[in-house]
Amino acid sequence: MIRLPVREEKKARPAKKRPDTPPITKGNMQVRVVSFAIIVAVVFVVLAARLWYLQVLTGNEYSVAARATQTLEVKDPAQRGVIRDRDGEVLANNVPGLNVTVTPANITREKVGELAKIVGAEPKTVLNSYDSAFDWGTQYSPMLVKENADRNGVTYVMERTEEFPGVVVNDDYVRNYPAGDLAAHILGYTGAITQEELKQNTFEGLSNDSVVGKSGVELYYEKVLRGEAGEQVYKVDALGRIVPDGSRVDSLGRFVDENGEPMAVDPSKELPDRVEDPVPGQDLNLTIDLDLQRVAEAELDAAIERAQGAGYAGTGGAAVAIDPTNGEILALASRPNFDPQLFVGGISGTRETRTFEYLNSEAASYPFSNRAITGGQPAASTFKPFTGLAGLYLGVIDAYTTYTDTGECWQPTGSDWGCWQSWRQNSPNYEYLGDHGTQNFVEAIKDSNDKFFYQVADWIWQAADDENWLPHFYERFGFGHLTGVDLAGETAGRVPTRAGEKELYAAMGKPEEAYWSVGDWVNLSIGQGDLLVSPIQLARAYAAVYNGGTLVTPHVGGEIRQDGKVVKQISPEPADQLDIEYYHFEQVKEGMRGVTSDGGTAESVFKGSKLAVLGKSGTGETPKGYVNWFVGWVEGQEQPMIVVTMIENGGAFQTGSEMTAGPAVRHIIEAAYGVNQSPEDPHPTYTKPLSEPLD
Repeated sequence: MIRLPVREEKKARPAKKRPDTPPITKGNMQVRVVSFAIIVAVVFVVLAARLWYLQVLTGNEYSVAARATQTLEVKDPAQRGVIRDRDGEVLANNVPGLNVTVTPANITREKVGELAKIVGAEPKTVLNSYDSAFDWGTQYSPMLVKENADRNGVTYVMERTEEFPGVVVNDDYVRNYPAGDLAAHILGYTGAITQEELKQNTFEGLSNDSVVGKSGVELYYEKVLRGEAGEQVYKVDALGRIVPDGSRVDSLGRFVDENGEPMAVDPSKELPDRVEDPVPGQDLNLTIDLDLQRVAEAELDAAIERAQGAGYAGTGGAAVAIDPTNGEILALASRPNFDPQLFVGGISGTRETRTFEYLNSEAASYPFSNRAITGGQPAASTFKPFTGLAGLYLGVIDAYTTYTDTGECWQPTGSDWGCWQSWRQNSPNYEYLGDHGTQNFVEAIKDSNDKFFYQVADWIWQAADDENWLPHFYERFGFGHLTGVDLAGETAGRVPTRAGEKELYAAMGKPEEAYWSVGDWVNLSIGQGDLLVSPIQLARAYAAVYNGGTLVTPHVGGEIRQDGKVVKQISPEPADQLDIEYYHFEQVKEGMRGVTSDGGTAESVFKGSKLAVLGKSGTGETPKGYVNWFVGWVEGQEQPMIVVTMIENGGAFQTGSEMTAGPAVRHIIEAAYGVNQSPEDPHPTYTKPLSEPLD
């Protein structure tokens, strides 16, 4: 039998006795009561002392301050000038709106951020302006928070003025673009002024709450369009109430007359003490024909669609129509496009912010860039006539000089290196096209014979003592320089020279590659190499060919008007008069007549057209693909017009300029002169002739 061990129980320990709380003695209670009484007495003494200070020592001062009056300055906005086309059709005007401003010195940064959200502004942008105001020392001037603010947000803020000190809501005018995105790159857009802009001469003397032009004619003609704001000055009391004339505020805060009798006051009927009337901005009439502008934009879109339909990127383009006699721009378009109305009221909200970020991205192809005035593409074969003019000017060729293309490699004089061929030898249709054969200057333009112009450049190199002679000749036509067009954002492009190549390659970190020889001239002779031009430059250069050597100044501004009357006619002087013989220009024109006729490179483009168009096509090579050009005009028109189109990342050969840029020029010209598109047109579009042709 197994005995289990007996478990021994532990004896419970007695609980620890808690010491008793000593009873409160009568003495302790008396100490506590006395201490509390002393504290209460001290509080009452402090309050009594403060009350005595306010009522006795400074009471009179506060009473005077309560009855004192101050001045309130209320901005009286000036309407911005209206922009119209040449026929008076409105492109930009104004509509009523509410603008919210704040004085940065009177409000905290946290409250400004809160205010921005309430009125629908972008907090980050507003806070950046707030910080900049302190950085630039303008924190005591009104700063624009939101243009064209939502009324619900404004009402919320105005009901809580004590939470948002320094906030003012002004009845103002905001910009309106009735035609939507039409002519956006001409018009530009407006927006709140920045601290950096306040330091520029264009915006000298403006306040922090100003809305100014940011691009296009809105910026270029800013001083003409903006006008001068007026103001109304009122006398107000400490509570911000308008004090009636001949009254005062009594000790009870009431408006009383000179006898101390209370007055019934209606603030809405009180007149200001001083009024400075606003001066509206002057109106601007452009040289643009809005109907032609619609055609140019539609044809530009169609050309890009044709390029994309053929499998090319077709990332953008531009079109310019200019009067070659005086530089008036009749139409100017750039693609991709943007809507200037997007900027009215500032960029705010998730949708607008995302749209703006996308438009500034490479994926959107940078629509804010005006490709019509930006010199960023090689001119390709449209440059060849200027090489020929250089040869004629220097005397190395004449109308009878020829060059024979046998298909063999072309090389500079005395050289046994390199192999320059023409586009025919590089064409997939070479077997059908064959070589150029023997051609003179006119025939070389008609057939776009690269080798003829290689040879002209080589002959000039041998004859000239200056290694920059040919580049400098091109510069005489305005290439490599600003045209002076009255649109903000123009760039000069580039005509390569020996010194320029050194600077260019040094900037690229490759100074050893800055070699300069006849080969650079040869590439330049057909619009390649490091040459960069803009459509507006090319249009002006061909205008000089058309008019016999006058280098006009392109402009979109036509008239400045005030109260319906013309106060200034915008007619800039020509930049130069070229000393080139008239018959040399006639040689170029004859070659351009051949381009669009039987056997010319653009014969198919103008098939069936009722107009005899002079033209020149060009397809240039860039690091990203091809650029397509076409320039053309019709002689003998009462309203002369040269049209240039450019398509980025288009095609080559049969899918190049003859499919994209060329048809666009044809249709713009036909529409301008009231000609219907022919059934034989190889690339018809939906555009129709102008109801009132340019003539």
